[in-house]
Amino acid sequence: MKRLVYFLAILSIMMFACAIPTTVTPTLTPVITEPPTAAEPPITTEPPTATEPPTATGTVVPVANVTCHELSLYVDPALASSTTCEIIPESTMEMELHPQYTQLTLQGYPLQDKFFPATISIFPVQRYIEMLPDFLPGRVADLLALTSGGLPSVSSLPFLPVFNAAQTFHALYMTIPFVNGSGIRFLTLFAQYTAPVNNHDLFYTYQGLTTDGQYWVSAILPINHPILPANADNPPGGVGWEQFSNNFTAYIADMIAQLEVQPSDSYTPGLAALDVLVASISIQP
Repeated sequence: MKRLVYFLAILSIMMFACAIPTTVTPTLTPVITEPPTAAEPPITTEPPTATEPPTATGTVVPVANVTCHELSLYVDPALASSTTCEIIPESTMEMELHPQYTQLTLQGYPLQDKFFPATISIFPVQRYIEMLPDFLPGRVADLLALTSGGLPSVSSLPFLPVFNAAQTFHALYMTIPFVNGSGIRFLTLFAQYTAPVNNHDLFYTYQGLTTDGQYWVSAILPINHPILPANADNPPGGVGWEQFSNNFTAYIADMIAQLEVQPSDSYTPGLAALDVLVASISIQP
């Protein structure tokens, strides 16, 4: 009897043990992570500085519709109703020293009664050098340097013919190739005193050389802008001439800055039409 009780007790203990749930704790494998990498600080670079002078690219050159001796070019009907072709005789006068040259005058040009008429002149370089041996070679070298990508001077730029006056300033400088050569265009005026920038004297000019170096192209084309006074009769701002002259350098710098930011089509005539005209020039002796 005791054995039976003992057996039943052991059996009960075993059954109770089987009824207890067993929990298995999984073994976690540690994940190895790379230590955080310090982010590189951003590199700040300065914007590129423009050192190349502006150059007209992609200008569509129309077929020439005007010929004047060795000169041919396209003249927009909006720039002239007709043209006059002349041979200007050589002059040995000290203030007007120049060789014989071809000159085309634009008749019916949009601006009349300005200091200069609208003309395109073709000068023979060699004869000009013979007449001005101490001056012309330097002018030719300066122009060649500019058309080869050189930077323009802050004072004056190569210009022919020779005037008995100073180039007061230049604005909107650009190199523009023509059919068989290259040159520079800019706005300027010439004066013998501290003249205000004005619509009577201001002009667009193109100064170029043929590829063979035989001819110098000089275009003088009056141009106006609404921000400028009609003439140079009075200094701007209501100041006297002495005060204006004393501040002339700052005044010119301000005027250049103003002219440089005006839309090209706000000029009369528009800059684009004048650029096309000079780009169409061809010189064939």
